[in-house]
Amino acid sequence: MKKVVVLMVAIALGLATTVSATNSPKEAVKLPVDFKKEIAKHLKYPKFAKENLIEGEVWMEVTLDGNSKVKIIDLSATNPELGEYVKDKLSDLTIEKTNFIVGTSYYLKVKFDLFEL
Repeated sequence: MKKVVVLMVAIALGLATTVSATNSPKEAVKLPVDFKKEIAKHLKYPKFAKENLIEGEVWMEVTLDGNSKVKIIDLSATNPELGEYVKDKLSDLTIEKTNFIVGTSYYLKVKFDLFEL
């Protein structure tokens, strides 16, 4: 289980990544550490993916609204089920007390890799 948390923290990569090669941001904004930790707490390797040996990556552009709720602006995934899983897990996520700047777009990649479990 510790490896999953480490995986999720590593997923955010410390630096933002692009949603897709064609929609690359002009300037990526570094994700605040507290936001990465919060994401890691909410995204575990899904049971359905482990059972079916599903791996993949999910790229997102996210922002924080005025009510401290995470909003996914854009999402792309190598596996649609993993993309839906991430959307579902983050859909009602509220982050209080963060350096996340309201209205700023942040880019991150979540990697689901069975070898890193």
